[in-house]
Amino acid sequence: MQRVATSRAQSELRQALRRRNLGGAILLALALLLYGFTLDNGLQPYELHGGDLITHHYAQVEARPGNAPGYPLYTMGGWLWFHAMRGALQAAGTPTPNPIPILSSYSTLWALLALELLYAVLNRITRSPRHPAGNWPLAWLLCAFYAVTYFFWYYATTSEQYASAIAQTLAIVYVYLRWREASAGKQEADASSSPSFSPHSSRLLVLLAFLCGLSLAHMLTVAFIVPSLVIAVLWERPQALRNGRLVLACVAAAFLPLLSYAYVYLRGAAHPEWWGAGEWSNANDWFWSFVSTAQGREELLWGFQPTCAFFDGGFPELIWRELSIPLLLIGLFGAALLDRKSAFLFYGTFAVYLAFNWMYRCGNWYQVILPAYPLILVGAAAAFDRWEARFAARKRWLSYAPLALLLIAIAWRFDASWPEANSRNRPEDTALDRAAVLLDQPLPQGAGLFAAVDDALALDYLIRIWGLRSDLRVVSSVEAGEVLRSGGLVFSTRDAAATLLEELPADVRPPRTAFGPDWLALGDVEQTPGIPVALEVKIVDGVALAGYGVARAPTGAPVTQAAPAVDVTLIWRIDATWPSGLGVSLRPTANGAFILDPVTGGVIQRDASAPVQGLVEPEPGAPVSDALRVPMPNGADGVMLLVYRAEEGRFENLLELSLQLDETQF
Repeated sequence: MQRVATSRAQSELRQALRRRNLGGAILLALALLLYGFTLDNGLQPYELHGGDLITHHYAQVEARPGNAPGYPLYTMGGWLWFHAMRGALQAAGTPTPNPIPILSSYSTLWALLALELLYAVLNRITRSPRHPAGNWPLAWLLCAFYAVTYFFWYYATTSEQYASAIAQTLAIVYVYLRWREASAGKQEADASSSPSFSPHSSRLLVLLAFLCGLSLAHMLTVAFIVPSLVIAVLWERPQALRNGRLVLACVAAAFLPLLSYAYVYLRGAAHPEWWGAGEWSNANDWFWSFVSTAQGREELLWGFQPTCAFFDGGFPELIWRELSIPLLLIGLFGAALLDRKSAFLFYGTFAVYLAFNWMYRCGNWYQVILPAYPLILVGAAAAFDRWEARFAARKRWLSYAPLALLLIAIAWRFDASWPEANSRNRPEDTALDRAAVLLDQPLPQGAGLFAAVDDALALDYLIRIWGLRSDLRVVSSVEAGEVLRSGGLVFSTRDAAATLLEELPADVRPPRTAFGPDWLALGDVEQTPGIPVALEVKIVDGVALAGYGVARAPTGAPVTQAAPAVDVTLIWRIDATWPSGLGVSLRPTANGAFILDPVTGGVIQRDASAPVQGLVEPEPGAPVSDALRVPMPNGADGVMLLVYRAEEGRFENLLELSLQLDETQF
């Protein structure tokens, strides 16, 4: 009879495990679909100026250290992930895949691991005779709720490191629970008066030490859980301190991740240009300054203010905004329903988070306490499971109240998070659009590019991270002078050309020519010979239009798809200087009529007060070419050239010319 009961119990356990595992697989599959659909695939202009997100892009693509202290293990993993994924996409027929979703998907990987670990922890703490494999429906709903909280969702779809810190913290909690079970086994009970440990328990303790030590080579704030964890472990097994071999193994495991800093040193020593702002006499000085996070420590400001930790956007106000006040309170009180040692671990960690955020910048470092969110949900699981057990036998309908509450919470949180957490195809992701058009042109091999800050950052990103035109490089004005002295070519964007010409050394005065509507070429550059449409139209004395050419404007592919436009090149013959008051206007037409802008109501036009904005000095009789980009909205079938003279507020058209267009050009 006992054998039959045991067999039945084992069968029920196997079925429960299958249901739990299937539920976990469905949870991860749904999360993967959600995060994949909302994965970041663009950049906002401000993101190129600095911060963790863009730093991780460069670090993981180029295998360079990230922000201090370098995140060596995380970065090396990201480097492997990025190049493996990009290689797979290239092999599948995408020669230059967008690096942003690839880099962001590395965060998705960590987020899925964090959800799996949270699911495992919740099932572990809710195991009971009623739920031998854990209360998996409750665990599933809590994980689903956490998956759609704003911060977790956002950091699961963008290339920052916080999802990995959450996963690491949950891994520590999970292994701790596993270790406690192993310590409570028969072998441990027999040796309770001895410093000896079972091999399994010892291995788990060493693994726990290693997971804690990973924070030394990753996010240092993950170590906030370590003080409470050490106390909880010694509370459970004080005799561990008498086992010298085990203590030594744990210390070695904890400090093992520090070896990864050899990567930071070697990569930094090989690339002094990565050192950033500061003066260091050698790689050793830079390395110790970098890994000690000197700059980050200088930024920390003490902030003891009575309300700072609770209001003004600080911790835990951010948590109750995310989890709701009811779930926050249930989680905090529910942690007390855990066993005393686990409860101490949770409350001790919360206290450290609270103290840190109170002391430093009043919650401006809220990212470091993101692991608190799932820990609070662990407390909520304990409370909800106790509620369910209380009413399972009587008033059964009340036992379903937590599940109903969580379903409502998931719908609420999903609806609230979606607008901000959806990082895919954001209208404000325009940082690379102009730079993509600038690169989508026949720039000569090996040229240097000079541009204003926003354009320079975007060009650098497309060249080095996206891999477009890797033969080119962005240069400063000093570097541009060196390139020109050596006989190389430099291209400046039109709007930055005046600055570059002013900053070039006096002995560097290369020839200047227009190179399409966007660039000014400095140096001897080969232009396309000939004039597509030859003319000889006198405008005024000393100025004649020698011809023009029309070509399809660059689209910025594969980064973007610019609106249809044509580039009109005008070839002038100027005997002396361009006359004051003489202007040029190019306007798209439809059936001979000018096209109006639907927003402003004015005529769509591109004007110039002088060829090449006056940046090129004409030589008598020599042709001077200039180019303007003309938008071609729907319905446009032609372009009208107007050359006019402005005098005392009056305009006189000196030339009206309908340009010949090939229909394939727009």
